[in-house]
Amino acid sequence: MILICPICKNELKRIDNSYRCLNKHNFDIARQGYLNLNHSTQHGGDSKDSIEARNHFLNNKHYDFLKEEIIKIINEYKPNSLLDLACGQGYYTKDFPVKNKIGIDLSKDALKIASRNDKNTLYLLDTIFNLPIESNSVDIITTIFAPISKEEINRTLKTNGHFIFVGPNENHLIELKENLYSNVLKNELKDIDLSPLKLIKKYAINKKESLIHDDIISLLKMTPYFYKTSKEDIKKIDELDKLDITFDFIISIYEKQ
Repeated sequence: MILICPICKNELKRIDNSYRCLNKHNFDIARQGYLNLNHSTQHGGDSKDSIEARNHFLNNKHYDFLKEEIIKIINEYKPNSLLDLACGQGYYTKDFPVKNKIGIDLSKDALKIASRNDKNTLYLLDTIFNLPIESNSVDIITTIFAPISKEEINRTLKTNGHFIFVGPNENHLIELKENLYSNVLKNELKDIDLSPLKLIKKYAINKKESLIHDDIISLLKMTPYFYKTSKEDIKKIDELDKLDITFDFIISIYEKQ
């Protein structure tokens, strides 16, 4: 897995505390340890509040069962390289059993946490829709609760490589929504066409847990519901001491043939 310049597409090589290509485009490694390849004025990623909430929630191990399932899949394929798209603070990336790993995200705040907690992964600040990665060079690509960059996944994945996608199943967080809204709709499930990648396996994994107040609030702040719901409805959640919540995920595995 070779890094390429996001401007001219030549190979990037490390020189001291930065990466540089033949055309002398230069990208610095931030003090916190991630490599800043975001050469444009584009900024994005999750808000600092959302990242702090996710950090609190995930550190309490509620999604460990999902991470363990993804690790099991990765171990089946024994990859030499892995690219985690929209990696956030590296909660999943850090424990993926691959020697050559790259995580990419547009949030500086998330990557500061990722780089501090994980010295075995190269973290990049950049968009997932113009990957600074050589074509046909990655064994496994993962996207967990994030948009799919179809063209770039197809371009960078090796032949016989695998793409692992995790998204919400229809009952994911159903109890949270029942406490927020009077008319509750289950999550809509859509078939995703990633051709020429072929879907080789798709299955659900779920678990129900009883959450205490702080974890309920952190979970809510991780979701779009927090920003799309009135203060009055959010107050309903804030008044809960505990809540039994369903975690319901769909895991899809694609192969480049």
